[in-house]
Amino acid sequence: MMVTAEKVISAKDTDIKNRIEKVLLESGMNKSEFARNMGVTPNYLAAVLTNPTKGVSATLFKGLAEMGVNVNWLVTGKGDPLTGNGESFKERAEKAEAKIKILQDDLDKINFHSQELKKWIMKGKA
Repeated sequence: MMVTAEKVISAKDTDIKNRIEKVLLESGMNKSEFARNMGVTPNYLAAVLTNPTKGVSATLFKGLAEMGVNVNWLVTGKGDPLTGNGESFKERAEKAEAKIKILQDDLDKINFHSQELKKWIMKGKA
C-alpha cells in the first residue's frame, strides 16, 4: 500500500493540532485568551484546529514559541512540551500569583504608612 505525502502531512498536522490542544488545556486559558496570547484571533485558531485540510502555520508556531512551548516537541512529540525551566503553565501562574500577593502586601503597607504620615502632618499643623 502506497502512502501519499498528503496523508503523511495530514496525519502529522493532526498530531501537532492535538499537541496544541494539550497545551491549551494545560494553560488553564480559554481558547480566546490562548489565541490572543499567541497573537492570533480566536477564529483563526479555531479554524486551524478544527479544519482537517488547514495546516498549522508558522504564525502559530511563532506564537506558541513565544508562550514558552517547545516547537520541537510540537512537531515531533519528543522532549519537554515547555522550553526554559520546564515549569507548567499552572506552576508559572502560581508563582505569578505569589509575586502579585507580595506586591499587594507591599502596596497595602505603603498606603497604611502614607495615611499615618498624613495624620502626623495634620497633627503638627493643629
